[in-house]
Amino acid sequence: VNNNMDLLADIGQEDQLTSAREENRVLLAKVKDLTIRVHELNATNAALLAEVEMYRAEFASTKSSSGIGSYVGEESKEALVDDGADDFVTAGNGIYASDAAVTLPKMHGISNPLCCSLHPNDTLMATGGADGNLILCQWGVALAPGDESSKKAVDDSIKVACGAPVICSAFAQVTKGRGSPLPLVAAGCMDGSVSIIHCGLDLEDSANRVLYSFKHEKYVKTICWSPSEQLVASASADGTIKLHRVGNVPNMFDGSDGDEFSSELIQSFHFDGPVEAMCFVDEGNSLCCYVRETSYLTYFDLKDEYKQSKYSLNGKPAIGDRFDDHVSFSVLSLQPCPNGKYVAAATDAARNIIMEAKTDRIVRNLYGHNNDGFSNPKIAWSSSGQYIYGNSQNENCVCVWDVASASMVKRLEGDAFVRDIYSSTTTDTVATVSFDKTAKVWLNEM
Repeated sequence: VNNNMDLLADIGQEDQLTSAREENRVLLAKVKDLTIRVHELNATNAALLAEVEMYRAEFASTKSSSGIGSYVGEESKEALVDDGADDFVTAGNGIYASDAAVTLPKMHGISNPLCCSLHPNDTLMATGGADGNLILCQWGVALAPGDESSKKAVDDSIKVACGAPVICSAFAQVTKGRGSPLPLVAAGCMDGSVSIIHCGLDLEDSANRVLYSFKHEKYVKTICWSPSEQLVASASADGTIKLHRVGNVPNMFDGSDGDEFSSELIQSFHFDGPVEAMCFVDEGNSLCCYVRETSYLTYFDLKDEYKQSKYSLNGKPAIGDRFDDHVSFSVLSLQPCPNGKYVAAATDAARNIIMEAKTDRIVRNLYGHNNDGFSNPKIAWSSSGQYIYGNSQNENCVCVWDVASASMVKRLEGDAFVRDIYSSTTTDTVATVSFDKTAKVWLNEM
């Protein structure tokens, strides 16, 4: 009897297992169908958003011709898309980085790279990774003939431990009165720490180390250096921006430390929400930032006691102190144009915006890619200022737009989602890092 009972129990368990497998198969098929449906809805949503912008532009034109709403002033009549912007009348010359000349595998071992930046002379690349390290690499080594050149470039790289995943990095820029930039790179981490690191171009171990560090209360969103002074700004999810002035930098190559490194917190700014994006504009005289859940960009005048001004992202100026508070997107990346006149903003609504700096004028809207509230959009200018690079959610590519026509001219295909993009301000060189654990350097395809 017991044997019969055991047999029945085994049969019952097998039936349950078979039933569970069948339910799992049905659920997987349903998930697949729903995934396809989500992609279709995202594409439809992007198309609808584009139509909405067209209707808004038509409505603004109608108001302008009929005299309705003249209270907003003459500038706002063409604020949504100003096709007459002098700098973007002529189409691009076709010269931009489009050839993946260098691919560097496993820069951070088994961990994914999260950010990248280039030294002002373009010879040194920094990548930050989930392994908590900043990697300094002379990527040009990989241009040498032979299959092992890329591996050699990775093997010869210098690793600087930062203690937490590095999610943003930036090299010091060439400032006025200096022939070369300070040998410094800043790394912002998941634990809120910012490390100022000495970076020697010859990659000597003894010369590359953390000189100074400080902390925000939450993770660091972005870091940028002033192009005119020895200033570095860091923005955090805790709603703060910290502005530090860097002083002496020891000579690490003459056998002595020389003067001790100095850094001073000269100002901090405090907001109600996370500071998602930030950049210097106006030749470093102003700091621009975007705070989540706001409908405007905030500027601080560094030459006028940090005087604050706000400019609407909705394409029209404020009426008194009031803004159109409705905004259907967040700005997650800001980059200044090489000539300093414009700012490019990457949003989480499949829309990239080109604005005239320190005004409400929207010059171009760029579409054709995919980004939503769960994405990590990035944006960069070509060195000529005629093209825009951006990533696209669920697509393994870098999108390239011609700013004058606002049209996408190319997709630079890769093998995984592009996590970060950095474009040189002086040459046609672009660095990217992807979730296939590689870093790439793109050059102009001759």
